Amino acid sequence: MPSARVWIVDGRDSFACTPAPAIPSALAALLSGSERTRLKGFLRSRRTGEFLLGRLLLRHALAQTLGCPPAGISVEEHPGASPRVTIAGCPADGVALPGFSLSHSRGWLACAIGEVFPVGVDIEAPAPQRDLPALAQQAFSEWETAWLATQEHYSDAFYRLWCAKEALYKFRHNAGLIDTQDLTELDCGPDASGTADAFLHHETGSGYHLCLCSGVRPQTCVIERIEYSLLLNLSGG
Repeated sequence: MPSARVWIVDGRDSFACTPAPAIPSALAALLSGSERTRLKGFLRSRRTGEFLLGRLLLRHALAQTLGCPPAGISVEEHPGASPRVTIAGCPADGVALPGFSLSHSRGWLACAIGEVFPVGVDIEAPAPQRDLPALAQQAFSEWETAWLATQEHYSDAFYRLWCAKEALYKFRHNAGLIDTQDLTELDCGPDASGTADAFLHHETGSGYHLCLCSGVRPQTCVIERIEYSLLLNLSGG
């Protein structure tokens, strides 16, 4: 039966350092030419750190899932979309090999792996200064905005809906369902499990909201926190 797993890293303290932490030597050796090119385009140290940690987390997650060395994982940039990943020449797309999805928000990172099926993941760190009703008017439908207004805990409901829509968008893109991107209104109440074509799994942690989306309901869905320093050690950094 299919399973899914999500790794979460809290990198906020590391990204707050000045200057930015050095690239782990093991990761530097693994980065592809297109990854290095994209890395040079970042102007903010936080964004640089999030990109590097995300690629380190992706390689660690795939290596843990498949039992392969990180050196056997090739990651190439795909402008405007998720990176293209191959393992020993085969595409990691949720068909031939596990599907994957990455997300980051204010120092938090998440990597989801679906066992031979596409996935989408979104993690969001709440920001007190955000005008959530104004964002809702821009991002959500009239029905979704009205639903939000009835919720006792508005902030939690907002991020639950926001993460669900982001995760659903990523899943549908990764699954090749691009034509249906803008057609779904979501019910994110406590009893809602997704849409006709997608299963949604929500988690609220200390400092973040997360949603995992897949086309099938995983038999198991494991969410694991991994410390930044431990990730570097596990990955050889």
